[in-house]
Amino acid sequence: MGEMKQAALRVWKSAQLYIGFHRDRQGNMRSEAKVWPPKNGNATIHANPEEQEAFLVVKAADKTEPRDVQIKFRPDKIVLRRDPGISWEGIVVEDGLISVQVNGAWVRIKSDGSVAHERDGDMTYVESDGAILKKTEFVEAMMSGDGVELSRRTPTTIAAIREDGVLAKSRE
Repeated sequence: MGEMKQAALRVWKSAQLYIGFHRDRQGNMRSEAKVWPPKNGNATIHANPEEQEAFLVVKAADKTEPRDVQIKFRPDKIVLRRDPGISWEGIVVEDGLISVQVNGAWVRIKSDGSVAHERDGDMTYVESDGAILKKTEFVEAMMSGDGVELSRRTPTTIAAIREDGVLAKSRE
């Protein structure tokens, strides 16, 4: 068979570093930040991003549906924001946590390997030991990391399967 060649997909076309100043020289808040690129390509990460912020704008290569990315540098985290569309919309990188927003849901990965998924107030947790917990407005459900124990609680009932037996009863 002949070798298939695929053209490299170009997603990004340029990147530009900017500094945004939210206060004027007299210390007054501006209604809109004054933004310009630093001459030497370096920017200090200010302790208070409400006063001054450093960010990088990465331009998308697709001219028909551009989804540019803005990377904000904060003293305690890095925040990526992307124009709306399919795929991810935001990423927050902190010392012990990475959060990704995808299609309206937030997925959080902690440094211990646990994962949380949140959408419209519903939470699903996968703990570092493999245990799974689901919380909604109507129910809490849990499965232990080894799969031996299962439980479900609603406002009116509780049920559990454990090594030593089964429990199902009304909570009223």
